[in-house]
Amino acid sequence: MDMRSLYSIYLPTERQEQQDEKQFYDWVKKNENCLNINFSLLADKIYEFEARLAALEAREEQRRG
Repeated sequence: MDMRSLYSIYLPTERQEQQDEKQFYDWVKKNENCLNINFSLLADKIYEFEARLAALEAREEQRRG
């Protein structure tokens, strides 16, 4: 059961005056993309755990008869 590493995110508080607006929003979009990837990875892992738990519960139920 491996877990791929999650992507680092850096949430800006606000755009600095000296920052280029387009670069800032591109940076924000990249962070949002990393967040979406992280949530997808975590959701997939949760689904995997749920499936394993259901299989274990079914096996235990069969064993009990």
